[in-house]
Amino acid sequence: MVYQSNSRPLGTLAQQIVDLNNQISLAQPRNKRKNKGLKEMEFLTLCHLRNKDLMNVGDIQKLLGVLPAQMSRIIRSLENRDIALISCSINSLDKRKIDVILTDAGNNAFESHQTTRVSFVQELLQKLNDEEIEDLRKLVDRLTDLILENAKTSTQLSPV
Repeated sequence: MVYQSNSRPLGTLAQQIVDLNNQISLAQPRNKRKNKGLKEMEFLTLCHLRNKDLMNVGDIQKLLGVLPAQMSRIIRSLENRDIALISCSINSLDKRKIDVILTDAGNNAFESHQTTRVSFVQELLQKLNDEEIEDLRKLVDRLTDLILENAKTSTQLSPV
């Protein structure tokens, strides 16, 4: 069943969901993001690295959808901190590739950033009534399933 309402087109609803995600990302205190906190692309890089033991820079770049120069800046930023959040090395099989792993400090930074975001959303959810929470839970579960289905289909269709 495809939902289409004359009062709220799907494009408008989709934009609201994207805007909500952006607001959650930006809701952290500015000083935390400026100093030692993570920028959104740095956080997403750490997120991808948490899901795999090792990735190469090119694969991360493709997942994030950024240009090579942007990816280089992200990698440098994560690697050149007082305590490195990632570690880079030349791939042993293909010297043109750079392998990246998450350090313990990187894992801790990810956890801290994630906790801040979850706490913010949890504060918002506490303002909803039980029925609204249950409705939201069902919608989030359904959207999560659709995202996973889409990812599986995309992986099957794309050449490896």
